[in-house]
Amino acid sequence: MENINTAATQTSALPEVQKENNGKKKSVSFLVAKIIVFVLFALYAFTLFYAMLYAISLALKTQLEYDDSMVGLPKSWKFDNFLKAFTAVQANGKNMVVMFINSVWYALGGAALGALTSAVVAYIVSKYKFPGRKIFYGMALVCMMIPIVGAFPSQYRVYRTLGILDTPLLLVTKMAGFGFNFIVLFSFFKTLSWTYAEAGFIDGASHLRVFIKIMLPMALPVMGSLFLVSTVQLWNEYMEPNLFLQSFPTLASGLYIFQSQMVRNMNYPLLFAGLIVSVLPVIVLFILFQKVMMESMSVGGIKG
Repeated sequence: MENINTAATQTSALPEVQKENNGKKKSVSFLVAKIIVFVLFALYAFTLFYAMLYAISLALKTQLEYDDSMVGLPKSWKFDNFLKAFTAVQANGKNMVVMFINSVWYALGGAALGALTSAVVAYIVSKYKFPGRKIFYGMALVCMMIPIVGAFPSQYRVYRTLGILDTPLLLVTKMAGFGFNFIVLFSFFKTLSWTYAEAGFIDGASHLRVFIKIMLPMALPVMGSLFLVSTVQLWNEYMEPNLFLQSFPTLASGLYIFQSQMVRNMNYPLLFAGLIVSVLPVIVLFILFQKVMMESMSVGGIKG
């Protein structure tokens, strides 16, 4: 009888042992996967860090040192190359100081207008029922799939006809209301409870007041993330300013023009110094707001 009870106890303990072994195997597999992912990302980060250090070392050399050897540390550290770059690097008669100012109003203005108009369009499409409302979401997806290069000829003709070509008024084109910003904000407003708006309507608020005073403030964290991402994107954009804002070169388009025009007599240390200066604002922006830019764009609402 005791043997039977012992055998039964051992038999009942087998599934628990198997579960424990399976759990250990899964934990080991997960640990190995984490190590592999960490190594891959570490290698990727090293390539970026090495490229940045290499560019800095080239920016601190003289032209003779650069011609002699592109590798190795500079013999004489020319920190004044960064100051010289502000006046020596020019595009269409504008130096880097003017390019920096153009980059600021182009990036910040375009990002702000894009986030605001996308919020308005996304709120209306997601919360109000009207004929053809489902078409807008499809149009946003189609606009994201159109190749940028393929749209340049038609854009140029439209901008010239409207009289906004090569003027700061070109920023109005950032008020499209569609694209990635619309997709994100549409998803946010779609999941946001309408109870907030109903409370405002009961207090006598109009639709516009409900949007400005109640719904829009709750979307500010999402809009802030989209604003930062768009700012970095527009700061690094060089093709559109090069085509549509030739009299107002930004840092990205100006460095591109400077490099293409000075191929033979290029002072590469000054060019790399200009490149370092142009990316510093983006690096500082990412360091200050990396949590906002990396965390998920989701904000809680009324539940239950």
